[in-house]
Amino acid sequence: MNDYDVVIIGAGPAGLTASLYCARYGLKTVIIEKGIIGGTASWAGSIQNYPGYLDISGLELMMKFEEQAKKAGVIIELDTVQEIRPIENDKEIILSGKKIKAGAVIVAVGTKSKWLNVKGEKQFLNKGVHFCATCDGPLYQRKPVCVIGSDNRATEEAIYLSSVTKEVFLLSPQKELSADFTKQKMLLEKKIDVKLGVTIIELFGKEMLEGIKIKNNLGEEEILNINGAFIFVGTQPNTDFINVKKTEQGRIIVDNSMQTNEKGLFACGDCIEKELNQIATCIGEGAIAAHTTAKYIQNKDVQ
Repeated sequence: MNDYDVVIIGAGPAGLTASLYCARYGLKTVIIEKGIIGGTASWAGSIQNYPGYLDISGLELMMKFEEQAKKAGVIIELDTVQEIRPIENDKEIILSGKKIKAGAVIVAVGTKSKWLNVKGEKQFLNKGVHFCATCDGPLYQRKPVCVIGSDNRATEEAIYLSSVTKEVFLLSPQKELSADFTKQKMLLEKKIDVKLGVTIIELFGKEMLEGIKIKNNLGEEEILNINGAFIFVGTQPNTDFINVKKTEQGRIIVDNSMQTNEKGLFACGDCIEKELNQIATCIGEGAIAAHTTAKYIQNKDVQ
């Protein structure tokens, strides 16, 4: 007898949604999460494009997701999945401290932030270099900081930092920001110094970060005296542990029903190959993955 009907790996928006639907289908469901409940969505200081809320923090929204999943009977365990093994018609999931069995697995592991791969970056990790402004921004009250990136996440974090720090530079490696118009307008309103087409050369300091050397869009080197650098230059999926068909970037390839190329193994959320990475899309994918998983398990039971 299996420990669970479904094991879901990852407690972000996709995993929490999938768990809610699985539980409501009557399946014994557990989520395994190695980090924080809510995943990277919890880091968002202000979400204004999620239907039903004019403005809500990522942490608050994910807490609501978690509460609803638990109320439906979902079990959440903090552990690390090391491997998924097929056992006859089921799955064995190897955790850091034990093994569990399930009829099916839904992978919703999300992504992790990319490094710049420049001098000084890793040396000053948590000593001035960070990947979450809402987590670490308050450490830099009355100090100058920079955000490195071009997209919505980078602009959101820069806007947030403008309310808790002395001065904010937004350094975009791209010649144009990819953030939506509303966020770009807010950058102007907050008087954030935006520098486009910047190349990051080096982050420097003694024990703590003291500055950043850049090459501006004219090809000239420039020093910015900053104490904090928040990096948002893209993500890569947390899929190294799983052996299914993936893209060159490591994103899991699924069909319209969220089925991978391995029987009984489904995937959803930002770890899959898709066009748009948003909380709203993750929710839809999680619901579809749960629906397909429920049908899969029901068909197994009648065979």
